[in-house]
Amino acid sequence: MKHPILRPSYAENIQHLFTAQDAGCMSWAIDLASYEGIKANAAKISEWIGSGRMPPSDEGRAWSADKLKTFRNWAQNTGYAEQAFVRLRPSEKKRVRRNILDLSSEEVALLQKAFKGIMARDADGDAPQSFFTLAGIHWLPGPATNTYCRHHDDAYNPWHRAYLMAFEDALRSIEGCEDVTLPYWDILGDGLPEWVYDAPLHPYTLPRGLTGLDGSEAFPKGYVSKRDSAATIVQNVKAAKADIEVKIGEAINADTWRGFNGWSDWPNQHEGIIRAHDNGHGACGPTIANQDVAAFDPLFWFFHCNWDRLWWKWQTDKHLTSLLAFKGVVTGDDHWLQEAPDTLLAPFDVNAAEMIDLSEWNVGYEHPAESFDFDELIARSNGSVTASKSFSLSAPEKYSVRVKDINRLDIPGSFSVLLYAGEKVIGKTRIFQPSEPRQCANCSKHGVFSTDFIVEMADLSGNRELRVEILVADKKGGETVFPLSRAGTPTINVRLLLDAQ
Repeated sequence: MKHPILRPSYAENIQHLFTAQDAGCMSWAIDLASYEGIKANAAKISEWIGSGRMPPSDEGRAWSADKLKTFRNWAQNTGYAEQAFVRLRPSEKKRVRRNILDLSSEEVALLQKAFKGIMARDADGDAPQSFFTLAGIHWLPGPATNTYCRHHDDAYNPWHRAYLMAFEDALRSIEGCEDVTLPYWDILGDGLPEWVYDAPLHPYTLPRGLTGLDGSEAFPKGYVSKRDSAATIVQNVKAAKADIEVKIGEAINADTWRGFNGWSDWPNQHEGIIRAHDNGHGACGPTIANQDVAAFDPLFWFFHCNWDRLWWKWQTDKHLTSLLAFKGVVTGDDHWLQEAPDTLLAPFDVNAAEMIDLSEWNVGYEHPAESFDFDELIARSNGSVTASKSFSLSAPEKYSVRVKDINRLDIPGSFSVLLYAGEKVIGKTRIFQPSEPRQCANCSKHGVFSTDFIVEMADLSGNRELRVEILVADKKGGETVFPLSRAGTPTINVRLLLDAQ
């Protein structure tokens, strides 16, 4: 080892530092043959090696300073990471991601070649840069001992930015595709091109089954990704205008991280870009709507490229591209922006802080001329404003109805929250989550949430009864009713709207 490794993992780097002879010699005191044994005794091992107590120097097995530093970095920089990291490096040439509708026929052919190339690696099983392996990072099958989920928290945007870069790196590893970039699908734009429904971009067939967290086969080998038609997706997006178009507009115009991101810095709210993202997933069809398999539909990558573009647009518009400037609009706990072992965006070898400035990775976006005015999309009224602002009561044409304290941890998968006035649905929004959220450490931190609906006074008049219903999405795209009694003790709150001055 010529240089110490900054962020080593057990699987890649640490286990190979100890030979069978080392393990045999030290078996009386320390287990050097397993992850658990080395992790439990890391401090002792570091001390003994540093003092020359092990391994015996007279046998020529003494560690170099770089080896010892690598071992100590394992604890200090990664918190004893077990699984191999996906390594990210800045691009030598600028990558400019463009609108999917603007690609030439030659660019489309190159993109198809790259996808076909990484899909061909599926036969290799766990090939690090295969489509199957990379798509499986999003939830299933995940690694043998863990799953990755960074939704509904501050790391949602940074984690997916790293995920896109890792996937794009894989596409560019195919011979002849070294300059390919992921296009973005503007969900508020003019729909999808026909070629995204051609092979290899649709459909995708699982080359082997996906194992659930309980060990059972959640999706069998041969499962075929399912996606709505382009026309249906456009209709779905329009039908969810209040939850996609309006929320994107509010996020882009927000002045704070809480206002843009939503849920994480405002734990009891389902707002911001996260609400738009969740409802966008639900608009695309059964596979993308299901977190367990969403990334196995190739459209997922163009879909998520757009959410990253919107975050970068907000950053550039608000001059928040540097870490220092970005921290200035983050209120509350900003530990997630520190470079510490518990802030690594596993399985990627980066922290959230390193993903703030996209230009440092030599990646950018070619933004379209907007075909709409974001300001026109923003509902200026809110149920509450800060006390530092003056406000006035709006004419009672609309109300804010908050469905409060929904516990999502026992709800098996992505679901919709419906608000009824009598028999009429006056509000509907979606939550994107895995089928076993209680097994997800990140989901468990944000298990209880509230969501707001802006409704017309006419829908509340006539002494209509307000009620809530939860519908859980199934693998085929259908929905079944989930008992409210198993979702905590949600309440309904109706508020007058305030106009901030």
